[in-house]
Amino acid sequence: MPDINHQPVSNTRHDADSHGRELILDARNIGVDFKVEGGVVHAVHDVSFQLHKGETIALVGESGSGKSVTARTLMKLLTKRATILPNSRITLSGKDVVATSERDMRKLRGNDIAMIFQEPMSSLNPVYTIGQQICEILHLHNRISRKEAMERAEKLLEEVQIPDPAARLRQYPHQLSGGQRQRVMIAMALANRPDVLIADEPTTALDVTVQAQILNLLKDLKDKYGMAVILITHDLTVVRQFSDYVYVMQNGRVQEHNATEALFANPQHAYTRHLLASEPKGTANPLVGEHDTVLEGKNVKVSYTLKRGGFFKPDFFELKAVDNLDIKLARHETLGIVGESGSGKTTFGQALIRLINNQGGEIFFDGQPIHDRDRAAMRPLRSRMQIVFQDPFASLNPRMSIRQIIEEGLIVNNIGANGRERLDRVRQALQDAGMPDGILNRFPHEFSGGQRQRIAIARAVALEPEFILLDEPTSALDLSVQAQIIDLLRKLQDEKGLSYLFISHDLKVVRALCHRVMVMQHGKIVEQGPVADVLTNPQTEYTARLVRAAFEIAA
Repeated sequence: MPDINHQPVSNTRHDADSHGRELILDARNIGVDFKVEGGVVHAVHDVSFQLHKGETIALVGESGSGKSVTARTLMKLLTKRATILPNSRITLSGKDVVATSERDMRKLRGNDIAMIFQEPMSSLNPVYTIGQQICEILHLHNRISRKEAMERAEKLLEEVQIPDPAARLRQYPHQLSGGQRQRVMIAMALANRPDVLIADEPTTALDVTVQAQILNLLKDLKDKYGMAVILITHDLTVVRQFSDYVYVMQNGRVQEHNATEALFANPQHAYTRHLLASEPKGTANPLVGEHDTVLEGKNVKVSYTLKRGGFFKPDFFELKAVDNLDIKLARHETLGIVGESGSGKTTFGQALIRLINNQGGEIFFDGQPIHDRDRAAMRPLRSRMQIVFQDPFASLNPRMSIRQIIEEGLIVNNIGANGRERLDRVRQALQDAGMPDGILNRFPHEFSGGQRQRIAIARAVALEPEFILLDEPTSALDLSVQAQIIDLLRKLQDEKGLSYLFISHDLKVVRALCHRVMVMQHGKIVEQGPVADVLTNPQTEYTARLVRAAFEIAA
């Protein structure tokens, strides 16, 4: 369906003649269609942009606006269902990308243009070490020995500021934190010094302090090597600080483009104004009266035995991921847990609902002790406590349709008298999560990151639980969808009396949604209290640093 309200936007930049930089990438009238069941989806229409040496342009817009499809088109990394329309023209360093054969594209990728993907855990191969994966890229484009490749791989890890790079080369992706995995992805993208680097949501799943480090690292590397960067993001704070020129996308079209400061100072299109007004706002509805406790933990401890040293001289030591913590969550309350990657937030949350075992302490759900229950004994409680995971791509079964994914929990817990009733519940859950119910027979890979997270929320809500553990549920969502999800979670809380344990690194969302907040570092709680008190008057330097990184990144 053509967008009848769409006003044509100039194909050429407003600053085309003013900066004197050499044009390295010229994309004109990019169009991409996808064949889907029952027809064709026009994912991208007539998108044009230009990129010059040594600058950063940003593609911004909500999930499903066509940002990532546009970027993948530049590298011809689309699925077999996709068709690049005949009017599309992409010129990279004088080469016609659309007309380039797949064999020549393999030489172009990595050498001339490289990409950092949104989800490093999905992009890194879990069965190969970090060193093997970086060396593979070096060997593809260079005739060098294995020893030379390993030396270069170590230098690359050093360049992206990974501590102890020699040891990391021998490790596997699951042994690194989210921030370290993203640094590995950057090292791999930079391995052959490309002219153009596409960064697709490079900091989405990272906590605020690591996000600032990664973005500054990209900026330093860009300046050092004179690369041009295409930054795909939904975070307007990041766009304002790190990009020179902005293209705003909606429904597969460019609605507006301008130099960054000009666009922020005077947005012309209604959609751009909507995006700029979509920062998480408001506060949690205050709790009135006395509320009984739905979840309680006393002296909860989770520890892991880890190994240092070599095979012949192993040195075992205990890592306390959760160090004797107490927690009390009232019915109808939202309690936030914040802290950097590796602080123990997720481990604590999963221990409280018995997804992992605790090594000490007591846990009570609705007054019942659950710390000594095994998997079978926990099953009757599972429909009453649900979880929404951080990475919807990993938590949704790729082989199941959306209907099967949401209905599965209803079937397992014997909810709904028959198939028709369960289908009604599935439709209602999708509607509650802001998704159309016409998607029942589609699969997770057909949706954007934000849409997948809404499906994950629908799956949790369908069981009508009393308590939901929300583990970074908005980290993959753009600002306007974040605002919708916050409103949705508030609405569900008021209507159904839900209690939330909200694990997040996004303090703006915590401020908008939570009643109280606990700040974690190295498995301990360093500060806790009402949200307004902790975020406006932090008592520890660690909390103050988190607050600065969250609210002053653009300063």
